[in-house]
Amino acid sequence: MKLNSNNIVFRVDCSSQTGMGHLVRCIALAEMLKETFTIYFALQEPSQSIISKFIHVANHIIILPVTRDYKLDAENLIKQTSNDDTIVLDGYFFDADYQLKIKNSGYKLVCIDDLISWHQFADVVINHAEGIDESRYLKEEHTNLYLGLKYVMLRNAFLKIKQNVSNNTIITKVFISMGAADITNLTYRYTKTLLQIKTIEEVHLMVSSVNPHINSIEELIKINSNKKIICHFDISDNELVDLLKRVDLAICPASNVSLECCAVGVNLISGLTADNQAQLLNTLIKFNTIVNFGNLNELEESIILERIKKLINSPLVFEELRLNQKQMIDGDSPSRILNIFKELSTSKLSFRFAKAEDADLYYEWANDELVRANSYNQDKIEYTGHVDWFNRKLKSIYCRFYLFFNNKKEPVGQVRIDKQGDEVIIGISIDSKHRGNSYGVEMLKKASANYLHYFSEAEIIAYIKCENNASYRIFIDAGFRNEEIVDMNGFKSYKLHKSTSCS
Repeated sequence: MKLNSNNIVFRVDCSSQTGMGHLVRCIALAEMLKETFTIYFALQEPSQSIISKFIHVANHIIILPVTRDYKLDAENLIKQTSNDDTIVLDGYFFDADYQLKIKNSGYKLVCIDDLISWHQFADVVINHAEGIDESRYLKEEHTNLYLGLKYVMLRNAFLKIKQNVSNNTIITKVFISMGAADITNLTYRYTKTLLQIKTIEEVHLMVSSVNPHINSIEELIKINSNKKIICHFDISDNELVDLLKRVDLAICPASNVSLECCAVGVNLISGLTADNQAQLLNTLIKFNTIVNFGNLNELEESIILERIKKLINSPLVFEELRLNQKQMIDGDSPSRILNIFKELSTSKLSFRFAKAEDADLYYEWANDELVRANSYNQDKIEYTGHVDWFNRKLKSIYCRFYLFFNNKKEPVGQVRIDKQGDEVIIGISIDSKHRGNSYGVEMLKKASANYLHYFSEAEIIAYIKCENNASYRIFIDAGFRNEEIVDMNGFKSYKLHKSTSCS
């Protein structure tokens, strides 16, 4: 199958062990992207039930053989796609080795991450938990991090909703969702507890066909036939929105469902059922949007009962939390995320910082005939002096050598940004074999954006001979502005500027 550069391939799995969270996030992302891109979902032999959950956003489905050898899985994925595609990985098996195999095959790569457990080789990492310091990530120079609720991955039905404004202080209807996997059978435990509270009239359970404890839940419902307990299987987005509007209280772990509850505006009890939920729980606590029950797995029924009774008798506790929920999600994440993918899809290049062993390559480029002709010092550079200068600059905190590669991993050119006296100067050169491929604008944009990320107060300056119209146009297209004509080493030159305010 030969795909094209507008293809996005979501590699994700779900099961009774891993739950549905990864798939739900990918569905949310696909909804944001489907009008612009062709969407593929790649899964290991998914059931028809699983396919039914994402078929509305998928143009095509890639069926992968079942294997726990994820090196083999990566190879299977590569066989059925093209390296013109953008691959999105969401799952806890897609570690650094898996990513590296994908990247070394020339793909553009996006990773959805909530673990921060391994080195990231992806072009883009998205983690919608709030308050994470970028320094926690081990990553490549080319890896861009998009962190926080500005990039929240929620389905359209929840992003577009007019939030619930009910002032009802009587809690009689409760919603419980403990995840599709629910390995520790929390749905059963919390439902059984709620049944002991006489004022509770309805308990709504969101359960999945992959739940390993469905029989015990059905038995509990049978025994308590005098109570209104409703199981909602494979509920649609809009149905879930309507349900959340009707209930008075929701109980769920810190997952995408908890964010969906916040989007609707629901009295919410939350906590942890797995370690990977810790970042999102911290986000919910930070915004003061939940009553935090801590580790939901460890609470005894008596403690659960005591805490819920107390909340039911003091419903005004939730009033401030609901107001905070309203402020937490701005609804603009789809446009932000779409722009990320648009930029990535048109990208032809990746980069890394130069190393000492690149000195010979830089020497070759520096003495290129065209490079010397456009330089202010047109004398040929001597090798020993070049190596000494290169190694010295590598040690400078304010100097960055950006070495760019195409999808074939061929070095195509470089950008140097260096503080010289009071000015931060930028320069660019492209390998003679790779000129004419429109690389210059992308190189300048990526290098300047990276530099300004680390030195946000800097103003990057480009000096370009007025006769060099081609270079002038490249810099203008890359966002350099505020031009003036100056004398530079006896040459009439453009002086162009770029900073965070104009990038």
